[in-house]
Amino acid sequence: MSVDFYAEFQSEVGTKAEVEGDFQVETFTAVVGEHLAEAGEMEDLQVAYFEGTGSRNRNLRVDGYDLSNSDDSIVLVVSDYFETAEPRVVRQAEITGALNALFNFLKESTSGQFRPGREESSPAYQLAYDLELRGKSASKYKLFYLTNGVLNERAKAPENGDLLDVPVEFHVWDIRRLEALAASNMGREELVIDLTKWVPAGIEALEVKGSADSSIYLAALPGQLLADLYEAHGSRLLESNVRSYLSNRGKVNQGIRQTVYREPDRFLAFNNGITATASNVELSHDGRSILTIKDLQIVNGGQTTASLFYVAKEKAKLKDWDLVNVPMKLVVVDDESASRLVPDISRFANSQNAVSTSDFFSNAPFHVRIEELARRTLVPAVAGQTYQTKWFYERTKGQYFTEKNRLSKSESLRFEKTFPRTQVITKTDLAKYEMSWMHRPSTVSAGAQKNFSAYASAVTDAWNKKDGPDSVNVEYFKDIVARSILFNSIRREIQAADWYEAGYLANIVTYTVAKLAHVVETSHRLGAMNFADIWTRQSVDPVVLKFSLQIALGVKKVLTSPTREVQNVTEWAKKEACWVKVKALPLEFPPQLSAWMVDAYQARDRKVAAVETEKLNDQLRGLTRLYEIPQESWRALEVFASERRLGAPTDHGILKMMVAGGKKVPSDLQATRLLKFVAAANSYGFSDFEP
Repeated sequence: MSVDFYAEFQSEVGTKAEVEGDFQVETFTAVVGEHLAEAGEMEDLQVAYFEGTGSRNRNLRVDGYDLSNSDDSIVLVVSDYFETAEPRVVRQAEITGALNALFNFLKESTSGQFRPGREESSPAYQLAYDLELRGKSASKYKLFYLTNGVLNERAKAPENGDLLDVPVEFHVWDIRRLEALAASNMGREELVIDLTKWVPAGIEALEVKGSADSSIYLAALPGQLLADLYEAHGSRLLESNVRSYLSNRGKVNQGIRQTVYREPDRFLAFNNGITATASNVELSHDGRSILTIKDLQIVNGGQTTASLFYVAKEKAKLKDWDLVNVPMKLVVVDDESASRLVPDISRFANSQNAVSTSDFFSNAPFHVRIEELARRTLVPAVAGQTYQTKWFYERTKGQYFTEKNRLSKSESLRFEKTFPRTQVITKTDLAKYEMSWMHRPSTVSAGAQKNFSAYASAVTDAWNKKDGPDSVNVEYFKDIVARSILFNSIRREIQAADWYEAGYLANIVTYTVAKLAHVVETSHRLGAMNFADIWTRQSVDPVVLKFSLQIALGVKKVLTSPTREVQNVTEWAKKEACWVKVKALPLEFPPQLSAWMVDAYQARDRKVAAVETEKLNDQLRGLTRLYEIPQESWRALEVFASERRLGAPTDHGILKMMVAGGKKVPSDLQATRLLKFVAAANSYGFSDFEP
């Protein structure tokens, strides 16, 4: 394995632990959970540490769990993290011991043996209670062993088994496997599906001519095959946006169930089917059937897939399940083009259904604008430091590491000086900070995927308003950085508080930040939040942190109140009713807090001025862009537009200025109009350049 990857990974974990004030093993579990969620191995891992003994002195361990998987599987995690300069070798006995302890925790939880005599408000007790309730209803239990060590040559995962007639799978992820995942173009492990297990001769398919970097096949999949694939691989089969959409829907579409039961032979005619991508297929000798599919990923039709899985569980009641077939369009894309084409295939495949375009957020204009603002906004100078730094906005997973590794050693050091690891904001972190400040702590508590989806929708709506794009400016960027500093500062203060006991930290923090925002916005005598001060100092005034701790203590009492409406604390935190209770908490405002705030009218004027400045910047960027494009490219556009009769006479008049060499400078409005005309030409196939 790469020494550089290990060093970078250790640095990422150490820095994140320092920023958030967590133990490194907890941060390691959370970081790997994020990577595995991106890969579809799980959906929203919650960190929850317990280590102890159970009945008959059996060892019990757990480091995290995920109960939110759309395929009804339950994930439990145990982690071994080593703070060593080089990867430590992990032996079979360590893996077996850790997974046995995790299995013992699962077994005692589902049987009801774990809870008696333990603290009811602890996360482990709450998890055990949920596992006891879920029992046989889970589709499978997935037990993960995570480590930053390297497995020795003979080490492997234990054999799969069962508990309460529910399958139990064991998964082992070491640092080498994590490196391979990070290096994958698709961000997930290779998956090869052998279709001959269901249809010995393969699935008949019609190949349709595609483009140079893709092939297209049309086929009909047996419903049982699709249901079995979902049972075996779960959310990993679904593209991330489809997973996010599906997690907010019911398990079974009633129309699908009705067709399966009443008219199974018409399912192929009635259902829109699935659109999927793959990196390769193996064909039969005559080229008419698909034998294997590599890296299958469903980008449209997730609800059909999940519905068939759940209906298949009832198949004893079905008379003609074998008649159910599902139409499939399979787009095979080569590895080099996959990262570029698959998101576009997914976006267009979902353009006419409820999977919002805001779900395809990595390349959204808002996202790109924030990244651009981060690259050009210098952080205020620190006393005694001879250089200024910047914040890094990670628009795509692993972007910081990827960009740093492209550079030479000296350039890499300079990059890390400019963008310190402690000044990295990921898109899911941004969603967490902003949704907390937007009074949405119950949404934040629902998990990273659901929260990010909700944030994406809110941002898209705001962006599409009249001055939306111009509102995302330098001052806006400084404010979101200030809110990130505020969020993490409050987190560290809560962890250090003498009243805080391990557990529910994420919920306490998001509710505390939301309550602080609510207090500031509803108590007019306080003024507006002084984000400019936080940005300038890159830290939070002690008076704000002291008041936030006062809020946090009240929040903890609401979350763990014996009279709460939901027994499980983390589930209670997902309810809007919990936020209603927190909003109603009475508070005493320290006089110093009002002195630190800024006048609300001044804050509003600052935002208005920033919008006007951004409009001027947009105009300047528009004119600059016009003169970056070569004269021959403008001529090519003129020919293209004339042949297709695109644009109005006004558009062609402005275009002629640039064809003539730009001797006559277009006005700001003309520049904006011409760039929109270029975008329109792009939509009709013009590809020489873009706005």
